[in-house]
Parts: sequence; structure tokens; C-alpha cells
Amino acid sequence: MINCPKCDNETRTSALQTAAGEVLLAGTLSTDPQPIVAQVCTACGYIELYAPQPLQHAEPEPATAEQQPVSPELAPAT
Repeated sequence: MINCPKCDNETRTSALQTAAGEVLLAGTLSTDPQPIVAQVCTACGYIELYAPQPLQHAEPEPATAEQQPVSPELAPAT
């Protein structure tokens, strides 16, 4: 159970809904949008929004030739 950070009473977990449907956290090119969760205090009405955990991150792209360090032996003479 999560307690309210404002008044220390109980909170309830709820999905965030609008007339158009569920509110989603925008995904990236490699992940789909994910629903946002709201923790709502039953006493004072304070609301905290949470992104889904863990967020799926894209794998880092391998370094290109331009990004790779050049060893001193291969560096052009100046």
C-alpha cells in the first residue's frame, strides 16, 4: 500500500482515462506507448502519475567509423 506524501493516508491505484480513452506514455521507435498509472489519495485527493516500470529502452547502436577513436598509428600525418 502506498501512502499519500501530503497527508499520509491511503492511496488507490487507477488508470488515467479520458473521453478519448486511456492516456499513454509515448513510445520510441522501438517501444509501444504504455499506459500511465495514477495514485490517488482517498482523503485529500492528491494525485501522482507514474510511468510504467521498467521502461523498455532501445539497444544502443554500434559506433560508426566516424565515432570510433583512431589509433595513433592510423592517424593521418600532419
